[in-house]
Amino acid sequence: MTHIPLMVDLRSCISVVIGGGRIAARRVGTLCDAGAKVTIISPDLVPSLLEGVQIGKWQWKRKYFEPSDLENAFIIVAATDDTATNRVVAQAAPPHALVNVVDDPSLGNFHVPVSLKRGRFTLSVATGGASPILARRIRDELARQYDESFGEKVEQLYQLRMALKSSEDDPEARLKRLENMVDSIFDNE
Repeated sequence: MTHIPLMVDLRSCISVVIGGGRIAARRVGTLCDAGAKVTIISPDLVPSLLEGVQIGKWQWKRKYFEPSDLENAFIIVAATDDTATNRVVAQAAPPHALVNVVDDPSLGNFHVPVSLKRGRFTLSVATGGASPILARRIRDELARQYDESFGEKVEQLYQLRMALKSSEDDPEARLKRLENMVDSIFDNE
């Protein structure tokens, strides 16, 4: 299976996470941070997920999975510790849905890379499921190279680019000025 990197706006998208453990908690956090509306289907939750329910960050249906739980879902994550249940979730997913099966990525149509965010700047690292540990190590190495100041510089570039888009009509001149802006901001490194 071949994957492509893709940045998706998930604001208000309906997301369903089947499972209430540690891995489910990571996926719920990622989806919630992206603005998705998250519902968890699980008879039990780890404390961090329960806290989120109590403060209204996501919803919880305290039950075992049923195919009807996936109606209207755009993102589906099968994150139980039961391989058979995860397989049933993948098979029950509507054809339009993005499906992630944490213990067998081949059953879904997307996986979640590890990411490093610095404001508008995002780096993601994926190994196609071969070694999530390696992906995390590479991300951590990149975090040292691209510290918090990098996000501030990217924001500065964004503001300059927006100003230039409204003031420069010539595409070639605009491109040259944008290249000069990048050089002037990052050549001091």
